[in-house]
Amino acid sequence: MLKFIKSVIILTVAINIFSQIGFNISPPKYEFTVRPEEIKNFTINVQNTTDSILHIKIYNVDWALDIENNVKYFTAGKLKNSCSNWIYVNPQEFNIYPNSSQDIRFTLSVPKNVFGDYWSMVFFESTPFNPTGSSMLLVSGRVGCTIYSTIAGTTVKNGDIVGLDFDKKDYSVKAIFENSGNVHLRIKGIMKILKDEKVVFQSEIPEKVSLPETKTTLSFPVETQLLKGKYTVKVNIDYSGNEILEGEKIISID
Repeated sequence: MLKFIKSVIILTVAINIFSQIGFNISPPKYEFTVRPEEIKNFTINVQNTTDSILHIKIYNVDWALDIENNVKYFTAGKLKNSCSNWIYVNPQEFNIYPNSSQDIRFTLSVPKNVFGDYWSMVFFESTPFNPTGSSMLLVSGRVGCTIYSTIAGTTVKNGDIVGLDFDKKDYSVKAIFENSGNVHLRIKGIMKILKDEKVVFQSEIPEKVSLPETKTTLSFPVETQLLKGKYTVKVNIDYSGNEILEGEKIISID
């Protein structure tokens, strides 16, 4: 019983401390259209929603998406389409008072000889401010602002459906979209399953980001039991290009 009470006390303290260090940023994303050697200034607002002073540290990282649309983070400047090293902020660390907000000024300095699309993530990381230096439990958290820098007049939108199949294990239709252009796209899709030319199931998926020179899996869960036989699967993908992509495949249910 004593051990249980001790665990509850520790958990309660941890939750109370965690709830006191929350903060938000706005906006969560910038999409700039810029030209080589252009300098653009912008601000990100930080809101401290707690009753404590927070210490905020700012840093940039590279990021990418795998084929399942999971985000992977990398050191700033590592990826070829990174604009992390174009982004400057001063100061990189500051304190923000309780229940207040502060605008942080940034500068985006575009180099020459660039084309297509570049991106980065600006992270704001917080810890409770500890002016006394005394021993205390510190819990940190971070929030990111996505930065896209698209070079005006140099982008090409292009894509195709390069895979379409029915996954019997998780009972879903999976379409693979390949972004063969040089700019990020927002893709969305509609999937239909037909039997004897009649639609027996239809599904849509919310919009996803597709980065240049990558493949993205669009997974459509099939929420109905298909009887034995042959079916036609049709998928339409809209990538805001010149056409709506269409894919079709015959599948067999045993």
